[in-house]
Amino acid sequence: MAVLFSSCKEDSNTEDFSDIKGNYFSVRQYALDQWNTFYGEPFLIVKTVRVNDGPYDSSYTTSDTLNWGKIFEEFFKTEISDRKYLGKYKFTQFDDKQDDTHNFFYEALEEDLYTRQLLISINMYTKKVKGIYIKAAGNSGMDDREVKLYYKPMKRIQVQVTETPTFGEKVHTVSEWEFIR
Repeated sequence: MAVLFSSCKEDSNTEDFSDIKGNYFSVRQYALDQWNTFYGEPFLIVKTVRVNDGPYDSSYTTSDTLNWGKIFEEFFKTEISDRKYLGKYKFTQFDDKQDDTHNFFYEALEEDLYTRQLLISINMYTKKVKGIYIKAAGNSGMDDREVKLYYKPMKRIQVQVTETPTFGEKVHTVSEWEFIR
């Protein structure tokens, strides 16, 4: 993930979209597009889970038996496309010549917004999404929860969840699905 943020920025452009009628990028719509594009295509997936510093637990599954709803649930919680979010995110667009991407970065302007950051990297030439990174955080009253999500289309999904309860130990879980096509 650090590579996405440490790359050289060029042609930076920051704009105020508070008066625009429309919406921001839709994670839901993108997921639906991916689902419709690849539905029915069989492929193998290696699922790996690690809790704190414990051992890696790996298993094989297939695209037709995977519980996609559980994975999508984490991504859908970060949806910012509703018009109520207009003006609540700072939008920055920049090109990264090192990896040939156009990058669209949304950063929350208010501390209480669940979705804190959203970065979409698009291939300059094909205009296809190369990766989506999302950082979200919230407090349920009893614990703090930080979520980091990454999707590299048809290659990798990663969900990192760090829960810090008021009482007890912090739990950091990393779940990853690697597509074998």
